[in-house]
Amino acid sequence: MISIVINADTRPIRNAEHGLSKGVVNRDFLLHGVVNKIKFFEGFPIEVILHVDEHEPVPNLSELTQLCDTIIVRKHTDEPKFNDYNYLRAMSLASGEYVAHFDMDTAAFTESPKPIKNMLAMLEHHDFISYPSHWSPDAVHDDSFDYRWASTRFFICKREKLNTQRYRELLADYVATYEAYPASRKCHWTEHIIGLVAKYDGKGVYYPPIVNDHLIFSWGSYTEGTIQQLQQLSFDEVVNYVNARGGIHYPNDVHG
Repeated sequence: MISIVINADTRPIRNAEHGLSKGVVNRDFLLHGVVNKIKFFEGFPIEVILHVDEHEPVPNLSELTQLCDTIIVRKHTDEPKFNDYNYLRAMSLASGEYVAHFDMDTAAFTESPKPIKNMLAMLEHHDFISYPSHWSPDAVHDDSFDYRWASTRFFICKREKLNTQRYRELLADYVATYEAYPASRKCHWTEHIIGLVAKYDGKGVYYPPIVNDHLIFSWGSYTEGTIQQLQQLSFDEVVNYVNARGGIHYPNDVHG
């Protein structure tokens, strides 16, 4: 079974990305974003876990309850590193052999089960498989990093490799993190901690090359209703839509 874990929030709507921690926010990413991720894994046994950081009331809660096996609606707090801990709260609920994590503004499309089967096969050689990248095997080309992080936009792993308790301990102790896992750059948040542990204690993180049988991307800008419309199209038509808007660009965004 694959546990689909989605971290979402209900911040005020923002249909264009404005930098780190200020990504696109739209209510489409709740109901229709969940449908999108379920469809991506069509044909596989799944459970769906949705964690919502609630700023404004969650819409479509009854419909989400029908789609998801587990829903956490946690009122927003300003605790230090709240977003990192929300990731770990959600991931710790997974019970499948595999865990696929998504941020809510990530979209995924495939024409067949083949790309998912390929990802699962890659997990024999890497601990974490992240989204397809122009800079494969890296997320981006940046020589200041001496490791690869596991992007929370999307990654898939075996659940046994997802050590949420260890990540919590490291999030709580900056000094201990880099004593145990030295890094050329110190980005002390969840996806980087996961990447460091995978580098030193496991088989690392891998970003496969972009190929023509599936798409995984986040929104750099978004028009309401787009996901619902894309769900009605063939895979080739989705590819044409993405290409018509400039394709997937740095770091892994589409302008809708």
